[in-house]
Amino acid sequence: MSFRALVVGGTSGIGHGIALALAKRGDVQVTIAGRSVARGHEIVEQMSALSPSQTHRFVSVDAFDLQSVRKLAIQNDPKDIDILVMTQGMATIQGYTPTRDGLDQKLQLHYFSRFFLASLFAKSMKPNSRIFTVLSAGVHGKFQHLEDDFELKNTYSIKNAADAAGFYLDAGMEAIANDCPSLAVAHAGPGFVNTNWGAEMPAWIRAPLRPLQRIFGKSAEDCGETMTMALLRLPTGYSLIDENGKTIENGIKHTRAERDAIVQKTMLLLPDV
Repeated sequence: MSFRALVVGGTSGIGHGIALALAKRGDVQVTIAGRSVARGHEIVEQMSALSPSQTHRFVSVDAFDLQSVRKLAIQNDPKDIDILVMTQGMATIQGYTPTRDGLDQKLQLHYFSRFFLASLFAKSMKPNSRIFTVLSAGVHGKFQHLEDDFELKNTYSIKNAADAAGFYLDAGMEAIANDCPSLAVAHAGPGFVNTNWGAEMPAWIRAPLRPLQRIFGKSAEDCGETMTMALLRLPTGYSLIDENGKTIENGIKHTRAERDAIVQKTMLLLPDV
C-alpha cells in the first residue's frame, strides 16, 4: 500500500530533507511544491533514485499568491493526500513588504499561506491523515499586538514578525485540529539547521552565519529524517514538536480567546475557504 504526501517548500532546505526521507521509505509517493522548476525536477530525480517503484513529481506554487495556493489544492485532491507538509519560508531584514494579497511577505509565507492551504485540505482528508508545518514551535514568543496591529503594519520588526507568525500558526493549526479531530496536526520547531536559510539577507549577515551553520547546524537531511519520524508517529489531535522530534508539553502560548480571535481575523483576510 502506498501513501501520498504533498510537501510545500520541498525544493529547498528542511522541506527537501523531509521529501527525501519520505521517499526513502519506499511506500510514499511524494509530490513537492515550490517555485523553482529546475530544483523541483532535480529533487524528483533524487527521490526516484531512492524509491524507483514510486512515482514522484513536482508541481509549481507561489505562496506569495494565495490564488496559486488555491490552485495547488485544486490540482491535488485532498482525499488522495495522506500527508501534507508545509515548510515554505524566508529570512530577511526587510520591513513590512506587502504581497499582491495585501499581506506582509513573511507573514504570508510563514502563516497565512499555510493556514489557507491546511484549511482547504483538512475537512476532505481521510481519518488519520497528517498536517505537519515546520517553523518555530516552542521557540517564538507571544505576539503582543494581536488586537491593535494584527497585520504588523505599524509595529513591524524582525522579532515581531517571527513571534506573530509562530503565535498565529500555533493557534491556527490548533483550531484546524479541533475542527477535524480525526486528523493528526502538528507545528514543529526544527532547531539550528545548515540550509540556505537567510539567502535573501545581506552579505555582511550571511558571511558569519554560514560557518556557524556548518559547524553547529544539523544537516537538512538529518533534520528531515527527525521531522519525518515525528510526523509519522503523531497521535490524532494537535501537537507541538521540538527539534528532536519529541512532543513539547505545555508549549501553547495562546489562550482560547486569543486562538478564536486569531482565526476570526485571519478568515477576514483570506479568500473564501
